[in-house]
Amino acid sequence: MPLRAPRFLSLLLVVACLLWAVTSAAFKPPPLEGHVVDAAGVLTKSQVLSLDQKLDAARKQTGFAIVVFLPASLEGESAEDVAYTTFNAWKPGSAKGADGVLLLIAPQERKTRIETGKGVGGGLTDLGSSHINRRVINPLLREARYYEAVDKGTDAILQELVSGTPGGASDPGKAAPPQGPKTLLDWLKVAGFALAVIAVIVLAVISPTFREILFWLIFFGRGGGGGGGGGGGSGYSGGGGSSGGGGSTDDY
Repeated sequence: MPLRAPRFLSLLLVVACLLWAVTSAAFKPPPLEGHVVDAAGVLTKSQVLSLDQKLDAARKQTGFAIVVFLPASLEGESAEDVAYTTFNAWKPGSAKGADGVLLLIAPQERKTRIETGKGVGGGLTDLGSSHINRRVINPLLREARYYEAVDKGTDAILQELVSGTPGGASDPGKAAPPQGPKTLLDWLKVAGFALAVIAVIVLAVISPTFREILFWLIFFGRGGGGGGGGGGGSGYSGGGGSSGGGGSTDDY
């Protein structure tokens, strides 16, 4: 016996909610407040400030935005997924330029990842990223020299970017192609949202009771936004860049 429309749409909403729950459990990076976020607590405050000042000066001089993330844990996800998610949450670089790079160092899992912005590949190739990880960063990390690893690693990344891109940073007038869903998690988010929207629209059309519930949810769901905390150092919070999915991951 075929399902009646309200019952079918209710089932559709349940599926959408399950998909949303799965995607909501994904890794959520902390906010970007400066060029270096040390959630692992392996750097001193003065070291974070020194690195932030260096990267801020480099960004203003060259146009390349390099950010560093040291998570307390990857929370069971791959370094690639965490780096991709973090990059697109922080958006280092500019929306019109190929000028953002993320250096991820996960001390608990002993992994490094260089994630390049969309279009950066010509200046910093996957092979170049792997070379920096294996030859510059990882040997220092094996000795727990985190500050030196970040310092020397970001220097090597910047040198590769500047030398590999004619004229320095990419042409700011050339917009990067739009970034669509890339990972399975992205597709699940899109699918869950689409199913929920379709189910809500149809239920609102055919069910007066649902329309009334929806009205009260919207009416009482309005609220004021909360304030955010301030960050030290440069206070850099990204500029609209997006990940191109390139880079290199290594174990140390």
